[in-house]
Amino acid sequence: MLPGVIREQAHVRHSNEAARRAGCAGSDLLADWGRLLACSNKVSTITSAVVDDVEAITAHQRHLYHELTSAQMLASVDGHLGVLLSLLGSPCTDSLRRRVASAAGEAAGFSAWIWYDLGDHYKMTHRYATAAHALAEAHNLGLRAYVVAYQALTADAAGRTDDAIRHAATALDMACRTVSAVTMSWFHSVHATTLARAGNGKEARVELGHAHDAMDLAGEARDEWMYLFDRQRLLGYQGACLLTLGDPLGAVQAFEEALDGVPPACVRRRAEISVDLAEALARRGETEEAVRIAREAASVLIQRGSVSGVGRVKQFRDRMAADGHATAVRDLDEFVRSWKG
Repeated sequence: MLPGVIREQAHVRHSNEAARRAGCAGSDLLADWGRLLACSNKVSTITSAVVDDVEAITAHQRHLYHELTSAQMLASVDGHLGVLLSLLGSPCTDSLRRRVASAAGEAAGFSAWIWYDLGDHYKMTHRYATAAHALAEAHNLGLRAYVVAYQALTADAAGRTDDAIRHAATALDMACRTVSAVTMSWFHSVHATTLARAGNGKEARVELGHAHDAMDLAGEARDEWMYLFDRQRLLGYQGACLLTLGDPLGAVQAFEEALDGVPPACVRRRAEISVDLAEALARRGETEEAVRIAREAASVLIQRGSVSGVGRVKQFRDRMAADGHATAVRDLDEFVRSWKG
């Protein structure tokens, strides 16, 4: 009787899956998962329909980043990456292979950023290596530069200033004439931040000028994989540069204007800018307001499971301690001890 039972269960699963697909026909994610699974479980020729599916999933995951925590995103992004890497082992035309390799490189870079946010730098490094390999095969210089620029951000956060500058400069060189003006503005912003961290104030301000010039030239063109970078986000980078270069007043103005332009859904981004604003306010002597903002930001970052974000709040706390703000430090420590979400 067992074979009959198995066949019956398979039929029920198939019927349920067919009904589910019929109910989701109007959704934004028009992907045939059955076709993807078939391709990932055996060597078969990749069709344009399969590549359309994986690209639709890639696009959907970009939007989910602002709605889910890094821990919630991890399984789906790494699973998607596994499917894409398996597809690269199947025969297909050169043009389709480059599209799959681009999707794999983007997924690997996305996974690297998630692992960074979760505090695992070993897996982050491994994913960046996977992204570099896939994107070299894709011949997609713009997307490859995009991932390298994110490596500059992670190196900068880890205090590896020389690596950060090298990655940022590489991204700029690699992206020349291959990306939109908006993306170039972001590359210049990242480079400015790394230069400021190294104490190269003059060069950092020049790069900020290039970032604003590129933003002024921006039209409707956008690179599909580029996150929603705009003038307000550019001001966030400007504030970080000014703060590093010893101009807390200018930094506060830039951060406050940047916060005004953050979409409501981007709560993690708002919290990250708020930590920088708290640092700038503290340097201006507005300790009480700085602590209040830092506490609000910490709540969001803890809820989002952002290890890297919470680490930024702790760095702010440690700098407050080094500057002798004992009351503010006790306030932050007590808040963390009593936090229940």
